[in-house]
Amino acid sequence: MKYVWMPMMAVLAATAMADGNTLSRVNGSIDVEPGRVAGDVSTVNGSIHVGAKAKVGGVHSVNGGLHVDEGATATSMHTVNGGIELAAGGRVSGDVHSVNGGLQLSRGAEVAGTLANINGGIVVDGAHVVGQVRTVNGGMSIINGARLDGGLLVEKPNSGWSLTKPTPPRIVIGAGSIVNGTLKFQREVKLYVSDQVKQIGPIVGATAIKFSGDTAPQ
Repeated sequence: MKYVWMPMMAVLAATAMADGNTLSRVNGSIDVEPGRVAGDVSTVNGSIHVGAKAKVGGVHSVNGGLHVDEGATATSMHTVNGGIELAAGGRVSGDVHSVNGGLQLSRGAEVAGTLANINGGIVVDGAHVVGQVRTVNGGMSIINGARLDGGLLVEKPNSGWSLTKPTPPRIVIGAGSIVNGTLKFQREVKLYVSDQVKQIGPIVGATAIKFSGDTAPQ
């Protein structure tokens, strides 16, 4: 899986050249006040919280979680070690990426680019992702009428010697959800598909296990 990250030196440079529209630091968390308009928001060691209805540029951290509140917008969200949460009605016009961290999209949220990580669960709960949703080692829950327009991908992990067989990621496509595009699996997964999904694309590399009701089998 390939990502384009903000290099650490670029973050440090942004700190040195910070102006009134750019919020950045090396150590420490950043809170963007509700309703504020700002440019890029970045930190190396710390979390970032974007308040309700704020409008910002790229939201970037190396070691820290990212959270966008209700109705706020950002152009992208990237972190290496940390989870990412997009609250109801939040919107990201580009990509949302983490390496080690879960990704959570709440009802009415939208990501116009890709939603991707390597390690950590992905939950799209009544939200919309225009680009592809992908992971390597994380499970996925596409639930409560969520819509994916770019399909989904579970990539094969890097080969390595292990005494135990890895646990297959658990992928759930819940009732009322739509997955346009291909669902492609390059490794073993447990794929559960509700008998009430609205639409689903071709499945490659896995066999769907149908379920009824609101919750997939454990």
